[in-house]
Amino acid sequence: MQEPLPTSGRLPAHLKIKHGPVGLLGRFFLWADSAARDRGVTLSFGSLQDLFEANRANSDSWRPLVPVFDEALGGVTPETAFVLIGRSHDGEVVATQAARLYDWPETSLKDEAMSLRMFYADPDAAFAREDRCEVNTPTAEKIAGRVVFSGAIWYRRDFRGKDLGTILPRISRAYAFTRWHSDFTIGLLGNGVIAGGLAERAGYTKVEQGCIKLMASPLGELHCGLAWMQSDELLADLAAIMARANVPDIGLRVAEEAKN
Repeated sequence: MQEPLPTSGRLPAHLKIKHGPVGLLGRFFLWADSAARDRGVTLSFGSLQDLFEANRANSDSWRPLVPVFDEALGGVTPETAFVLIGRSHDGEVVATQAARLYDWPETSLKDEAMSLRMFYADPDAAFAREDRCEVNTPTAEKIAGRVVFSGAIWYRRDFRGKDLGTILPRISRAYAFTRWHSDFTIGLLGNGVIAGGLAERAGYTKVEQGCIKLMASPLGELHCGLAWMQSDELLADLAAIMARANVPDIGLRVAEEAKN
C-alpha cells in the first residue's frame, strides 16, 4: 500500500528521494525551489481540498478541475496524489500543480480513458450523464504501467510570464518519479495551451495535438492534446536543465541525507 503524500510543508522539508539518481534529483529540487522564490513564489504542499478551494476562488481565470483530482467523483486518495501550492509574499495562492498516480500493469491509457475509469470512481454513472472520452492516437495504447497524470496547472494572471511553467511541471514530474518510480508522465493540454508553447516550456518531449475529445462533468466538452514522456526522458530533461543553469553539486549531501 502506498504511503500518504504530504499535504503541508515546504518542498525541502519533504526531500526524501526513494527512486532515481540522488545527486541529480537533489540538485534539481533545491534549484527549482530557489528559482520559484526568485520569482516571488513560495512552494509548499497542499491537500486536494486546498486545490479545489483555490480553483473555486479563481473561477474568473481557471476552469473547473478535471475529475481526476476530485475525491468524490474521481476516487483519488491521499496515497495516489499530491498538490503543490505556490503563494506570493503576502500569502495569496498564485500557482498550483498536482499529480496523480495510476497503476495500469495490464491495461493502457486508451482503455482507461475511453472506459472513463481514469476520470471517475463510478464510470457507469458518468456514461449515464453522457460523459465520453474519444482517444485518436495509437500512442495511448503503449502508455501503461505506473503512469502519472500531471495537471491542475494554473498561474494567477499577474504571475504569468515569470517562467513558472518551466519549474512547477518539472517539480511535479520529478517528485512523482522519486516517490512512485513512474514509467510515464502524461498531461492533457488544451490545443490553445499547446499552441502557446506550454508543453515545450514544461519540458515534454512528445506532444500530439488534438487527439483527445473529452466530455466530462463538470468541465463540459474539451479538445485536448496528449503530452507525454518516459522516465529516462524525464531524467535527461532534468540533467539538461541543470547543465543550462550551471548548477553545482550542492544538493548531493542534502539529498543523500534525505534518502537515508
